Amino acid sequence: NELQLSDLKKKTLRGQMGQKQRGFIVGEATFGYRSTPVGTVRMDKKGRPRPDGYKMTIEPREAAVVLRIFQEFVEGKAESSIVKRLNQEGVQGRWRSKGGWSPATVHRILRNEKYAGKWVWNRSETRRDPKTGRRRKFPKPESEWFTNNDESLRIVPQELWDGVQARLQEVRKTWPGGKGRRGFEGQQGHRVVLYPTELLSGGMICGVCGSAIAKVSGKSGGYYGCLGAAKGACDNRVLVRRTLAERIITAAIREKLSSTENLAYVLKRVEENVTRMCSDVPETIKLKEAELQAEERRVANFIEFVADGRGSKAVAGALTISERKVQELTSELGMIRQSRDRVFKAPPLPWIEERVATVQEVLERRTEKSALLLRKLLGKIRLEPVKPEVGRPYLRARSQLQTLALLEIEPDAKEGVRGLTAPDAGSTALRWWRRGESNPRPPLLT
Repeated sequence: NELQLSDLKKKTLRGQMGQKQRGFIVGEATFGYRSTPVGTVRMDKKGRPRPDGYKMTIEPREAAVVLRIFQEFVEGKAESSIVKRLNQEGVQGRWRSKGGWSPATVHRILRNEKYAGKWVWNRSETRRDPKTGRRRKFPKPESEWFTNNDESLRIVPQELWDGVQARLQEVRKTWPGGKGRRGFEGQQGHRVVLYPTELLSGGMICGVCGSAIAKVSGKSGGYYGCLGAAKGACDNRVLVRRTLAERIITAAIREKLSSTENLAYVLKRVEENVTRMCSDVPETIKLKEAELQAEERRVANFIEFVADGRGSKAVAGALTISERKVQELTSELGMIRQSRDRVFKAPPLPWIEERVATVQEVLERRTEKSALLLRKLLGKIRLEPVKPEVGRPYLRARSQLQTLALLEIEPDAKEGVRGLTAPDAGSTALRWWRRGESNPRPPLLT
C-alpha cells in the first residue's frame, strides 16, 4: 500500500508539472481570480466534460476589494481597521461566513505575490512527520519551484505593491519575536510612527539630542517635549502645547497652498496626468466590445444548436461557460465606461480657496492619513530651543517647508504669529506637571 501511494504521488506530480509547462493552472485558488476552462472539451470515461486545461482570469468584484485593501493599508490604516470597515459595510468575501473578514485574511492578502503577477508553484510539499505522525508542510529547494510572471494577472500596480511591502517592513519592527528570534532584535520601531493618533505624532525630533518629540504631559490637550529630557538625558526641557504647534504648522501650509498661481499649476498637472492615464480607454472599450460581440454570437450558436435537438452535456457545459464570460465582459465594460465618464475636471478656484482656508479641519477628519501626508511634505521636523535675552524660551521648528517659531504671545500684543493668540501663557514655559495636578485630591473639610 505504501509503494502504491508513493507511486501515485509521483504520477500526480508529474501530470501537474506537465499542465504547468503547457501554461495551465493546477488548483491555486486565490481570492480575486477565477479558473476558466480552455481548449477542446472532451468526455472522460464517466461521461463528464473535461477541457484541455484551466487558466486564471481576474474576477472584477473581488479584484476591486483586493485593490481597496492595498490602498487603505498604504494610506496608513491598520489591518484591524480595514477588517472592521469591511465587516461594517458588509463586503462579501468568496465564501459567506458568520465571522466575516478576519485580520489573518487581510494579512495574507497583503503578502500574496500573485496580486503583483508572480505565481509560484511547487514551493512546498506535505509529508508525514515521522516523530509526531502528523502531516505537515516542508519547504522545497528553490530549484524545484515553478515561477510564472504574468502581467495580465496583475491586480496591484507595482508602485502600490512596493509601498505596501515597505510599510509592512516598518510595521514588523513594532512586534517582537518571530521565527528564530527572541524579543526585539535589531532596530525597534514605534507604533505611533506607523499609526499616528495626532497630526504631528512621530514626525518631530529634538534639535539637541535627536530623540523623538512626543507628548510628555496631558494637560490642556497635551504638551510636546523631548523624551530624552523626560528621562534626564537631554537639557532641552522646553514644552509646546500640541494645539498651538498644529495651528502654526497648518497655517504655514495654508499660506503656501492659498496662492492662486500654485493652485492653478497643481490643477493643470493633475489634468495632464489624468488625460494621459485615460488615453488608452477608447481602445480598451473597442477591444472589450468586440470580444463581447464574439462571445454573444457564440452563445447564440450554442442555443441554436440545442434548439435543433443536438444538445449534449458537453454543449451545456460550454454554454454555461460562455454565458458566464458574457456577464464578466458586460460588468468590465460598465466599469470602464464609468471611469471614462468621470474624467477629472478642475473645480473653480474660489471653491478650492475656501477649502484651503479650512485645511486643519480637513486634515483632522482622517488623522492617520493626514499625518503620513504631512511627514512626506515636511519631512522630519526639528524642534530647537531658543533662549532670547528677554522673555521665556521657546522652540523653533525647522522643516522642508520653512522655519517656524512655536512661540505663544500675550493676548494684548499688537502683532501675533500669523494672527494666533492664546491666553494660556505657559505653553513654552520650563514647567513640568507638579505633583497632584494629574490626580487632584478633594479639599479637606474643616
